[in-house]
Amino acid sequence: MKNCFLLISISFLFLFTESCNEDTFIDDPTLESLGAPKNLSYTEILNAREFSLLKTDVPTIDTDGLTPTFEIVSGRTEDGTILDDTFMSQVSIAGAVETIENLSPENYYELNGQTVTTYVAVNSKNNGVVTIADENNFGIGNYYFTIRATTTAGNKTLSTTFEDALHISVGPELVTNLLYSPLAQNLVVGAGSTTTQPFLITGNPDVMFELGSDDDKLNIDSQTGIISLEAGYATVENDTIYPKVIVTSNISGEKTEFQGESFLFLVASNTPVTLPKQTNYFFYPTLEANNKLFGYSVEVITPGSVAPANIWKQTGPSPLAGLDTSLPVIDGKQAIFTNAVVGGASTPHESDVIINTQDLSQYRLGFNLSAVFYTQNRFVEYLSDGRTPTDLEIYISTDYTGDNAAATWTKVNDQVACQINSNTATPFIGTPYPGDQNKADPDGLKDPTRNADGRWVRCELDLNPYKDEKRFTLKFKYASYFTGEIRGATGRAGRYLISDVHFKATEQ
Repeated sequence: MKNCFLLISISFLFLFTESCNEDTFIDDPTLESLGAPKNLSYTEILNAREFSLLKTDVPTIDTDGLTPTFEIVSGRTEDGTILDDTFMSQVSIAGAVETIENLSPENYYELNGQTVTTYVAVNSKNNGVVTIADENNFGIGNYYFTIRATTTAGNKTLSTTFEDALHISVGPELVTNLLYSPLAQNLVVGAGSTTTQPFLITGNPDVMFELGSDDDKLNIDSQTGIISLEAGYATVENDTIYPKVIVTSNISGEKTEFQGESFLFLVASNTPVTLPKQTNYFFYPTLEANNKLFGYSVEVITPGSVAPANIWKQTGPSPLAGLDTSLPVIDGKQAIFTNAVVGGASTPHESDVIINTQDLSQYRLGFNLSAVFYTQNRFVEYLSDGRTPTDLEIYISTDYTGDNAAATWTKVNDQVACQINSNTATPFIGTPYPGDQNKADPDGLKDPTRNADGRWVRCELDLNPYKDEKRFTLKFKYASYFTGEIRGATGRAGRYLISDVHFKATEQ
């Protein structure tokens, strides 16, 4: 059976899928003709990493057209040892999801004297997907899982247990974050000076080090990663070196390479020199298209009157950010905006801009962390009682894995340090109230000294409390606080812009 999107009404069954070549119509099968589920097949996973998050593909299975339910019966190691709850409590299997959906009016029909206006939608796109949670106990080795599939039709239930249906091979976690602190280090000729020993922030520590460049100038200790000058090295003037360091797993032989100014740069000199502290802009997306490749994704909760093509579209980046000469030059950089005013009227709109999840734990030693972004509100006009009809809400999550509704989100507008039309003014805490701060103030939130209407605001969120988080996600929400339609004297929803979102780690 193909994994398809299932639509069920009271009297008939339709099976649809975007990946199917054509719609399939299934008559009610006789109970006698139904067979037990068979031919369950998972693609075996051969490149999993110890203790890391893992998800399988959707399995294939034959069920005579019925939607199966799945259950993980047991797991074992290669030598037959049965996995106990310290392992299995971290393993889950997804099922089909049923929701009640509305039929379009032209598809209403009569049944037993009643008008049927809804149907049960069964989404099977993740049915049977096995997930092993991040930071699990699955170390290096081979694991096998026995899975039971069950189908039900009428009063008839059929089950099959598939022994060792899923095979997962777990290899050593590779070193993905190697930290030399500080990032800039001075090696003095003839002084026996060396770099600090690098921290293995992630990965299995059973490794060795080698140089991938500059071996005519440098030596590296294969066991510790400490770098020193090659014997006999000489320089007339200060020599800046960006070494390539190769880390090889002693378990699997796999190699990881590190190089670049944000990794390590060395200054070889005849006399000591003082090097400034460095800032690593470790995530600075261009926002040039609604795609995770460019740093974000959009989820529309309530479109209102806004056409899909006009929800979070591109415009020129913030000129205020452009005045900050400390920022790196990013080619293709754009700002994004959405505007809920259509034809002079506004209806409630809600949509989320979800910035790509970041691993902050790689900078938990020796750095101060922050997220910086520039925002603007335009054309926001208050409701008749003086309240704002909309706002740009800011949220963070540490458990977002792709399901916006399932993640835990914390609103942080009141934690953000802001500067209006400035990169140098003394920051204040809390994002400005939208609009021009005039009219009545029933919520007591307006502040005429913080009028950001039509002005760019530099916002900075302190990330030091989240240094240990491997899945930190930032989200912006266009939120509406009104119902019905507003226009003119009754309010205007306005436009919100987001530009130059970036994460930075600054040496302490």
